[in-house]
Amino acid sequence: MSTEYLQKQTRKIISKKDIDVDEFTNAVNIIFMDEIPDSTIASFLAALTFRGIDANQLKIVRDIMIQNSHKISPKISGALIDNCGTGGDMSNSFSISTAASIVASASGINVAKHGNRSASGILGSADFFEFIGLDLTMPESTAIESLETLGYAFLFAPKFHPKLKRLSGIRKRLGFKTIFNLIGPLCNPCTNITSQVIGISDSKFMDLVSSAMIHSNLRKVFLVHSLDGMDELSNTSSNIMVVLQSGKVERQEVDPKLLDVKVAKKEQIQIKSVRDSIKTTLETIYGKSASAKQDIVILNTAVALMAGEKASDLNEGIKIARELVKSETPRTKLRELISSCGNIQKLDDIEKEFSLLTR
Repeated sequence: MSTEYLQKQTRKIISKKDIDVDEFTNAVNIIFMDEIPDSTIASFLAALTFRGIDANQLKIVRDIMIQNSHKISPKISGALIDNCGTGGDMSNSFSISTAASIVASASGINVAKHGNRSASGILGSADFFEFIGLDLTMPESTAIESLETLGYAFLFAPKFHPKLKRLSGIRKRLGFKTIFNLIGPLCNPCTNITSQVIGISDSKFMDLVSSAMIHSNLRKVFLVHSLDGMDELSNTSSNIMVVLQSGKVERQEVDPKLLDVKVAKKEQIQIKSVRDSIKTTLETIYGKSASAKQDIVILNTAVALMAGEKASDLNEGIKIARELVKSETPRTKLRELISSCGNIQKLDDIEKEFSLLTR
């Protein structure tokens, strides 16, 4: 019955007939059922992708994703943020948001960094953390303890969204982006996240995500997109930043020329290999990177500090971030994380290999 129902809704979508809220909700719930054939789910996702979705439908998918996740509620005080992007910008950049999350956490902000392996880029946040020694298979209790004691945890998406494993395989076989490429960053499994920074690589989705998230339970949401196509704030071009707060939308242009960062060329922030990405990400956390790469992490740390209520604007955030990377605090935070949730010997070896211990 469920298979036939999903097929019926797929036919309606293809025929451009209206599908009401209840029908859409039921259809999305069905794709998470084990007994539904892969081909039926693939047809539904393909139809939905080519027809497109509206903000309410995106919100429904987000709500169902969170309902189906392994939710956690760490006992912490103060702001709890996440910074995560859609990926897929094909910019050959390093793990900018990951580095920014560590530096921001070093300020005292609690960060529940939600992430996954790379789908199209050189290195995803999960790939980076695994390479330097983090145990991606750690129990949920370990992640909770890490948040409560260190103020930081990495939440590996497949661990907290186990029902997505099958859907991921179907999506890869489809060979094109679906709604789930957009939905991941919206579905942090922490029930007490207060604010989020969400990077969006395609500007056409800014209004869609804004409308879907405007009435979320989050205190603040920052949507960021660089005009040269990155799911970050960038020092290589002007940027769009949309701030959602109390049911209101504020859209602003972020021009690096007007901030305390140097305008860079795209090639100055690009990397060529997995090892280059890991080395660069660590260098920016440790405050030892070339200025262009350091500045893009500083800029994205600044917006994370705004989300965490440590800075009132980007200029103040940039100033705080610069002081942090001059100190040993971000490196200490990262080492504490790997010591608690992984194998510190791996990070020791990488620090030596990349000569990160010398000033």
